[in-house]
Amino acid sequence: MRLFVALDLPADVRETLALMRGSMPGVQWVPAENHHITLRFIGEITDRHRLEEIDLALSRLAWQPFELSLAQADIREGLTADSLLIGVERTRQLDALQSQVESALRRAGCPPAKRRFQPAITLGHFFPNQRADAIKWVQRHNLFRSKPMSVEHVTVFESMRSLGEHVYVPREEYAWQPEMPLIPEEE
Repeated sequence: MRLFVALDLPADVRETLALMRGSMPGVQWVPAENHHITLRFIGEITDRHRLEEIDLALSRLAWQPFELSLAQADIREGLTADSLLIGVERTRQLDALQSQVESALRRAGCPPAKRRFQPAITLGHFFPNQRADAIKWVQRHNLFRSKPMSVEHVTVFESMRSLGEHVYVPREEYAWQPEMPLIPEEE
């Protein structure tokens, strides 16, 4: 199983993002049902014991719901293709939750994250020869700002290939637990 931990998006936010895709030729647009905010990529897990450790560690997350907003369009360079993104406004609560997820996964035996946390939603992928069109797309959507959305759970998704496309299937959801003592935030 190829797994990652993410914040799932409400249906209305997915619809809004899907409307932003437009008609830029040659872009491989990400299906709206795959839009999410990755907190931590886990990778390939085949050991049932490791899956149980991950589940136990994530079930012990201690946090309170918070709100976050999406803002601005951007481009992220990749090795073979670049990506069109919508940014996520960084908050202390988002960073603290991501840090807890990282710590929980390390306790469960996962290696440290390979990339620094950069919250964003990938809307599409394009090749470098389409950069001029991509810059125009970013300029059209650079003032985008979503209404605040409530973060009340994190989700473990499995990434699968189906007919040549990635399909992200939610496997487990971890809601905030008011009875759990909050872990003090690191300063």
